[in-house]
Amino acid sequence: MYTSRRNLPPTKIENSKIVDSIISHGSFLTGSFIEHSVVGIRSRINSNVHLKDTVMLGADFYETDAEIAELLAEGRVPVGIGENTKIKDCIIDKNARIGKNVVIANSEGVQEADRSSEGFYIRSGVTIILKNSVIKDGLVI
Repeated sequence: MYTSRRNLPPTKIENSKIVDSIISHGSFLTGSFIEHSVVGIRSRINSNVHLKDTVMLGADFYETDAEIAELLAEGRVPVGIGENTKIKDCIIDKNARIGKNVVIANSEGVQEADRSSEGFYIRSGVTIILKNSVIKDGLVI
């Protein structure tokens, strides 16, 4: 078994609480609460985000602060999870862009749904956010 060496910085964690979770290298967590979750490489999780029972695969690349500011100015969503977002029982594939004030909790208990045109589907009650998908600000799943 072989692995490839990644020359990534250590994870930067500011004012975040992490409970029974694994955070991979090269991630940025700011003022978030991560509970029973796995956060993959190069993940960016902004303030007041709550992840519970979630697997986030991370990203293949970084976006610079200038690129993030430009995306936000254009009303687009940067890679990672935006502010004030709550996510529960979810698998988030690579390079997903989840906006601000999003709720992904499947509160209606839907068991099966195919909304791949909207960037997600639900299997056995677990929400899956597709690779490279964009979840707009304020969406409730």
